[in-house]
Amino acid sequence: MRLARIAAAAAVTTALTGAAIAPAAAGTNAGSGHSYTCSNQGGGPDHTVNCSGLITVNNVLNGTTVSIGDVNVLSGTQLSDLQVALANVADNNVNAPVTVQLLNLETAAINTYLSKFGITVLPVNVKLCAGSICV
Repeated sequence: MRLARIAAAAAVTTALTGAAIAPAAAGTNAGSGHSYTCSNQGGGPDHTVNCSGLITVNNVLNGTTVSIGDVNVLSGTQLSDLQVALANVADNNVNAPVTVQLLNLETAAINTYLSKFGITVLPVNVKLCAGSICV
């Protein structure tokens, strides 16, 4: 009986340790060739979340910026979730027209805010640019 309790306690400890590590691992996108970095800028009504990364058009990497106007300061985990969502979209849309890639990044940002953070962001509050092309 004592061995069964020890084994059960070890199993619970292992499960809890795994659960504690999983969210941190979910915030990475190690295989992405199009990683994004996001950070909070300013505060209050002038707060934005700024992200920068890469998209590919005709095998040329372009600097891409995403600026989301929102009064909510995102946590480190939320910033990581947004970075992964943007990188995944950039990885899946290689060589699509630049405007299509930018609109797909916009959709990913809006959907991530709503589905992961419970925050509604309107498309008018999301500004995206790749070089001189902005949407």
